Amino acid sequence: MSNSPVGSLPIDQSGRPAPSGGGRSHAVAIEELYRTYWKDLCQQLRRAFGSGPPEPEDVAQAAFARFAELGEAVQVRNPRALLLVTARNIVLDHKRRNGRHAAYARSMQAELLNAGQDDISPERALLDMERLEIVRRAIDQLPHKQKVVLSLHRHRGYTYQQIVQETGWSYGDVYRQMESALASLSEALKS
Repeated sequence: MSNSPVGSLPIDQSGRPAPSGGGRSHAVAIEELYRTYWKDLCQQLRRAFGSGPPEPEDVAQAAFARFAELGEAVQVRNPRALLLVTARNIVLDHKRRNGRHAAYARSMQAELLNAGQDDISPERALLDMERLEIVRRAIDQLPHKQKVVLSLHRHRGYTYQQIVQETGWSYGDVYRQMESALASLSEALKS
């Protein structure tokens, strides 16, 4: 990694660089940071967490977006370190959320597999029908993109990559839409 010409980046309360001798704008400063650290940040993420999901490029983009949104007066002495920590936290948050969804799915699958022929009763059938209706109503409430991704993935068996090719949306967007849809359905079932 080469030394950055950016150095420390003082940012005022409006999110713009504080006045300095160079007089560069906040957008120019962020663009410099992007050119300087983008490739290294993606490589660090790929080394630490693999190729995704979430994709290192999506995480890096989110880290730069958060960096650009700093709204309070702050002196950033090491922008690279702040970007790395922000990106790492984004990945860890994603993995925690994904882990909760996976654990819920496993528990539901185990519950269904453990339900033997002896467990079939009118009461059980009615409860299952009610849960199915809850899921159907929750799907009806989903935004259009989430419905499309859920339908293509769950009903037609498309992989995320096939959905990307079919819709033209980014892989990260498809993944986020599916995650949001599953979270909404999970919440509906818990209610």
